[in-house]
Amino acid sequence: MENALETLSLVNMIMKKAVTNAILILCMFLAQSTFARQKDSLRYEVMLNSSMMDSTLKKDRFIYAIDISPNNYLTLSTGNKVFLLGWGGISQLGKEIGGNIINSYAYSKDGLLMAVKNNILCYMNPKGFLDTIVQLPKANMGLAAGKNVMYLFDQIRDDNKYKLYAYAKGGKYKQLLVSPKPITTVVEMSDSLYLAIGSGVFSFSPKSNGLNLVAGFQKESEIRSMTVDSKNGILYIATQDGIYALHDNSLVYVTGDFGGGIVKYFGEGLIIFNPDTNDIIRIVNIDKSIVF
Repeated sequence: MENALETLSLVNMIMKKAVTNAILILCMFLAQSTFARQKDSLRYEVMLNSSMMDSTLKKDRFIYAIDISPNNYLTLSTGNKVFLLGWGGISQLGKEIGGNIINSYAYSKDGLLMAVKNNILCYMNPKGFLDTIVQLPKANMGLAAGKNVMYLFDQIRDDNKYKLYAYAKGGKYKQLLVSPKPITTVVEMSDSLYLAIGSGVFSFSPKSNGLNLVAGFQKESEIRSMTVDSKNGILYIATQDGIYALHDNSLVYVTGDFGGGIVKYFGEGLIIFNPDTNDIIRIVNIDKSIVF
């Protein structure tokens, strides 16, 4: 009789342990499933707004440019100062820039911060000062980084001959094309170069010198900026009215809530920067919500 009771007690213990283990496994599965959904879900992150800025920084105005540093900090500029923005806050990079303010800036492939100051292409040296690289054909040119070269382009001219140049190491730059309208921004994607000119997006092949219209918007809806999600082959386009996504010649309207901003794709998310309001948000997993 005692042996039967001991056997029954042992069976009950084994059953209880099995049920407990099953519950734990189920909870782990549900937690992993919830985490996976959260990981892939669309969400908005506020990176900067006016309430996060001190009174000194609020007096200055950020220029219409944005980039990501080699250490994954968002890089902003007021023209005479450069700042790094991370989740821990915002801090100044380098020294205050005297004289003419910078018009544009971008990091080269090897992590060098380059900037256009008046008609001079500069770089930030280890001491935080801007040193001259080369004198440019025109002042106030735009600057964008490519895989092997930096792109310089005219945004202000009085002869309607807006030129695009490729600048390589050693001080050599080559004219690629001439546009009748200002070139707003330039990005590389795959083997093509994409240019925003007025309200149109054009693809340019340096090998063939072919220029083709790939997307056009209303005349009054000029393009403010573009950025590339290289992993998914998506070109994001920000106009004055909204944000669009281009993939395999399919153009999709994404949102109209952040028109007129500067966009930058980084870390599975689209960063949208509005210098007029000092707002920076990041839309995470935006590519998973777009149907082309």
